[in-house]
Amino acid sequence: MANLSIAGILRSVIGTVVTLLVGVGLATLGIFFAVTQAPDGVRDLRAYEAAQRCPAAPSGPAECRWTKEFTVSGVRLTNKRGESDRVVLTDADGARWETYYSSRVPIVDSLDEGDRVTGTIWRGRLTEIAADGESQRTHEAPADLRARFLILALITVPSGLLMAAACLWRLARRASDPTPGMVATLGLSFGLFFGGLFTPLLTAGSREENFWLTAAVWLPIAAIMTAVARVHVTRKRAAAADADTATPAS
Repeated sequence: MANLSIAGILRSVIGTVVTLLVGVGLATLGIFFAVTQAPDGVRDLRAYEAAQRCPAAPSGPAECRWTKEFTVSGVRLTNKRGESDRVVLTDADGARWETYYSSRVPIVDSLDEGDRVTGTIWRGRLTEIAADGESQRTHEAPADLRARFLILALITVPSGLLMAAACLWRLARRASDPTPGMVATLGLSFGLFFGGLFTPLLTAGSREENFWLTAAVWLPIAAIMTAVARVHVTRKRAAAADADTATPAS
């Protein structure tokens, strides 16, 4: 069975090339979304906020906003990770609308079956509910996606570039065993990637995705990982130097 350790990957030309392609792919993906998608990530949100009230009930999805009354016919609150609170609403015609929410305040936590709410419909989607002077947006409401695309770039670009650099370094020096620096660089790239995936979970308490908050959490993690990688290389080199000194000359 092939050695799946970091050093084992670098000892294999195939493993190194595959990892190089993965690194290039990650970096390219992050740059692509940051450059092409992030600038327009707020377009739908601005269109929603600028939409006028419909003069009459639209017959289909429309750019204007239409409000109508709903009765709460079901409420399901959950604490399971990856699942959202759900509220089922029924309109006057008996049509059921399932709505999902990332937060229970200010309305969802106070709803019971039979309660009345006012729903906002935009482009055929129920985007917002209102009751007792408060309003709350559903998952169907447009959001500022710029932070999401920038967070994706934060996770993929540094790790992908480091991954590619470590593999190119190794391919340029195939005649010898992987150096501690190569191993540490590739290991750091893996650490930054998986640490980046974990970082948004630490900011999950925020009501909206926030790039700067995520970056503020990610940067110390990246700094610690970099310091650990540096210490690893220093110790490996010192151990190799001591071994060379202890080896008697022939």
